Amino acid sequence: MKLKERRNFSVINRIRDVLMDSDRDIGVLIDVNLFNSVASEFTQEEVTYALRYLVGKGYFENGALTSGSHGYILTSKGYDEWLFPDGPIDEKGIFISYATEDRNFAGKLKQFLEKEGFRAFLAHEDIEPTAKWRDKIISDLKTSSIFIALRTKNYSKKQYTEQECGFALALNKRILSLCVGVKSSEMGFCSEFQAAEFSKLDEIEIFNYCKKQLGNLIKVTK
Repeated sequence: MKLKERRNFSVINRIRDVLMDSDRDIGVLIDVNLFNSVASEFTQEEVTYALRYLVGKGYFENGALTSGSHGYILTSKGYDEWLFPDGPIDEKGIFISYATEDRNFAGKLKQFLEKEGFRAFLAHEDIEPTAKWRDKIISDLKTSSIFIALRTKNYSKKQYTEQECGFALALNKRILSLCVGVKSSEMGFCSEFQAAEFSKLDEIEIFNYCKKQLGNLIKVTK
């Protein structure tokens, strides 16, 4: 690969990082000034070239702001193929959402589910130190078919866990909430989905509950 091509892909990756750190979504007009920080790392010409490349790929559409300045619109293709690329849905895939304080119990839950034939994703075990953790979490959220939330008192204090729940809702995943020391009514939009309340992190009680709820899928995997 030529130096110019490598530089172009480096600029594109930085544009992607900036976009992911923003609150922009599909169909929303993006001011080109959002990418000024990228221009400070590379040249303005390189940023302009990269944006034109993204338009050519169908990831962006050109747009104009009311102020008269130039803008871009993120397309559905750009969202699915470039911003959050993923593979096929794994019917045996389970995403475990948890607070870091509860990682030990979450690890035991992962081991239990994998013995039952599932592929369970756990962030602190399954993300390589050099990987972009946000990309990996979003990728596994999209490819897993089941979302299990280990909702303890620690859980509700974490912004990222609620974001994971929101993502699972938007992706129409099967949601199973394990409410430990908290009320299922405190789950917001997730309260309408399957949930059970437990007084403590009891392995036998919680694991048996999961096995019962996932029974049909477990039979398929064996």
